[in-house]
Amino acid sequence: MGACRDIRRLICVDSIRGVAAITVIYFHVSEVAYRNGLTSNSYEYYLFLFLTEYFDIGKIAVVMFFAVSGFVIPFSLLKANMAPLRDFAVSRFFRLYPAYWGSMILALALIPLVRGDMFTLTQILANITMLQQFLGQENILGVYWTLQIEMLFYLASALMFHLRLLHKPEGAVGAVMFFLFCTIAMAAGRYAMGIKLPVAIPLGLTVMFWGLLWRHGADAKACTHLRRLVAATSLLVVLAVPLVSLLSYNVDMGFGETWYRYTIAYYAGMALFVLFTTKLRITHPAFVWLGTISYSVYLLGPVAQPIVEHLLPYRRLAPYPVHVIVVLTAIVTVIMAYLSHRFIELPSQKFGKKLAARQSSLPVPSSA
Repeated sequence: MGACRDIRRLICVDSIRGVAAITVIYFHVSEVAYRNGLTSNSYEYYLFLFLTEYFDIGKIAVVMFFAVSGFVIPFSLLKANMAPLRDFAVSRFFRLYPAYWGSMILALALIPLVRGDMFTLTQILANITMLQQFLGQENILGVYWTLQIEMLFYLASALMFHLRLLHKPEGAVGAVMFFLFCTIAMAAGRYAMGIKLPVAIPLGLTVMFWGLLWRHGADAKACTHLRRLVAATSLLVVLAVPLVSLLSYNVDMGFGETWYRYTIAYYAGMALFVLFTTKLRITHPAFVWLGTISYSVYLLGPVAQPIVEHLLPYRRLAPYPVHVIVVLTAIVTVIMAYLSHRFIELPSQKFGKKLAARQSSLPVPSSA
């Protein structure tokens, strides 16, 4: 497979994050413009129609994010140290929560002013945990839904590490098969009972562990048997996606999902991930830099967009194309993301590393 030769820095994977983060911004603006009839020319109308109704670039980007998480995150648990699970928990906490809370504060301060949305105290308190949907509360920002799947992935990875399965390709295959079975079972239940079961959760976890399996197969030392195992498992996932989509999204339950758009999104996201880790590895410094701040880009895009839309309403934009909003939103988002990365992410990660190192230096209590 020859994926990403520079395993130390995983430069091409950083670039995938950058591409995906910008793609999410593009999708959110184009979706608003299309669904509200705000395009000023037929070119943009049909482009946004295609990108929202058929080729859902937002979900494609999310699928790529999921695969990248599987490709990268579990290997931080495989580093030799005294307390890998503790260090993993500390590093993930300081990697995710400070920037997340920063985006929440900005959203709570700005969105009611520019868009008029209001949030209840219960909703705010639940969102602080990053587990709000499991607590029956809505996300303050729509993009938060993926972070809750990410948290489940960390827990599953920690469990596999404890069971000594995380470092084995067979363990990744088992995880893919387990979560794929859960996905199909949940999809069947959704179809039979007409209940909006969260099929995206086990399917997202399936893609994440598929990303881990792909990483195992990408090793230059991977044998022919392993690569065949990766190919066979990938084929099973590919065959299952349309079945899951048909069972889950034959009826719209509130999100406007259709089985064909869901299928296309997962196929395209996985295919692009494979392409970008093999034949088309992107290593341009601009995309790598975007990748380093991609978490804040992802979090702050939904904050920047309503600000731009408030300062430059679509009705004032005509006859200029909606892509003006896209570009301005991307610029504002990147500026905000850089500041978040520089003043929140990096200091908090540095503190997390110091905390983990301090804990590692403490004497181990005697069992005598």
